Amino acid sequence: MQETDDLEFKKKNIRKQKCFTKLNEDEVDVLATLLVETPFAVGDVIVKEGDRVDSVYIILYGKADVFTSRLENHIDEFTKIAALKEGDAIGLSDEGFYSLTGLRTATVVAATEMVTLKLSVAMFRGFALAYPHASEVMRKQAEKL
Repeated sequence: MQETDDLEFKKKNIRKQKCFTKLNEDEVDVLATLLVETPFAVGDVIVKEGDRVDSVYIILYGKADVFTSRLENHIDEFTKIAALKEGDAIGLSDEGFYSLTGLRTATVVAATEMVTLKLSVAMFRGFALAYPHASEVMRKQAEKL
């Protein structure tokens, strides 16, 4: 298994995310330093529907299932809507961070043991303020929605 703390490995995984492809090399270098390796065991809830979006994750290894819920006869019913794998992101779309309300739109549960790279939204905001080009790139990506 590759050492995930390796900066080049993190940069490679950033570049796989479409929303980050227009960042320049310096921006990718800095963004890579903000990513924190975060493991999950089978059954761990990575994010929960309705919670505030405080971070995004890039899946390095493992798989996760995505569920939405609805109340039926006073009981939460969960429906699996997607499966995620290596290279997929949680909380990121092709256009960047997504959630019009700032709340999670689904629950994501580790289906296998997983290793992710976590980026906090607060850290990204600081990055975007320090690197106006990156902020502009992300804004333009979001406008494509």
